[in-house]
Amino acid sequence: MSMSDIQPFRSAVKHANARELNKQQREIVDAYRVGKLDEKDFQDRLLKDPALAKWVREVLEAASKDPLNN
Repeated sequence: MSMSDIQPFRSAVKHANARELNKQQREIVDAYRVGKLDEKDFQDRLLKDPALAKWVREVLEAASKDPLNN
């Protein structure tokens, strides 16, 4: 993923509702949102946590269908 690809990804995750995640997952997302967790580390976390990866995938799919983001 290039730096130009990361910004829309980070933006979608930043504005997503993380209430359905557990505390540890929310902490990972929050750290990523504020830049305390870099892209490589975030991707590594997604590989280790299928539920978190599913949530991120759903957020990105929802964001891509939003006509305001086209």
